[in-house]
Formats: sequence, structure tokens, C-alpha cells
Amino acid sequence: MTLRQQHLWIAIVTTLGVWGLYGWQLIERIRVGDLTRPGFAGEMGALFVVGLVLIAVAEGVLGLIARLLPHADTREGAAERKASLQASHVSLMALIAMITLVAAVLFLTGWIGQPVLSRLLAATTPANLLVLIANLLMGCIVVSELIRFAMTLALLRARR
Repeated sequence: MTLRQQHLWIAIVTTLGVWGLYGWQLIERIRVGDLTRPGFAGEMGALFVVGLVLIAVAEGVLGLIARLLPHADTREGAAERKASLQASHVSLMALIAMITLVAAVLFLTGWIGQPVLSRLLAATTPANLLVLIANLLMGCIVVSELIRFAMTLALLRARR
């Protein structure tokens, strides 16, 4: 396995691990009714910062370990750059589609107005609703990055 493939696997595992745990905590807190509590936004913000730190530390440490392990000295060639570019393009298109979908749902919710908003605001505070929307947008970015990592790996394997 090349160093590039090792880094992609590290990114996939750490992203799934850290953001999966964060998502599980978010869903669990929603399930127990924390959306009506005023402290929800601050707690999720703190967990988000912890997630960012964990991603940075885990990828840094695992990346350093991967660099220190013996591996074939392969330089990134045209095929690797092409695979990375194609995967980035697909990832960007997926991100655009997901964010467009979120924007359309938010627009429709606002357009319908009071019937939908009154139900939403009965289950959450306005600040916590904004936190949910922010988490939804962040989820779009995380899914897009996972698509990029996985597709780059797949394209690299297909080219060998």
C-alpha cells in the first residue's frame, strides 16, 4: 500500500470514528429531549471543538506513524493526480447537491411558514434549531469528504 493510500485510509477511519461518535451524541441528545434545553448549543459546540482537535491529533499521529513505517518509494504520478482530481470533482458535485437540498428544504419550510415552524419551535428553541441546521451543513461536508477519500482509493486501485 502506498503512502497516499495509507493516508486516505487514515482519513476515512478517523473521520468515521470521530464524526460518527459526534453524530451519535447529537442524535442521543435529541432523542432524550435536549433540544428544549438552553445549554444544548454550548454543549454541542464544545463537542464539535473536541471533534476537531481529535481529528487533527489522530490524523497527525497516524500520519507520522505511516511515514515512519517502511514503504515503497513511489512518487505521485499523473495517474494518482488524475484519480485525486476526479474524486474531488465528484465530491464537489455531491456537496453542491446536498447543500442545494438542505437550502431547498429550508426555503420550503420558510415558504410554508407558520404551520411547520410552530411545530418545529414547539420541539426546540430557535438557537437549538440553528445548531441543528449547522450540524446538517457540517454533515454534508463530512459526507462529501468521505466520498472524496473513498473514490480516490477506488480510482487508485482501478489504475493499478
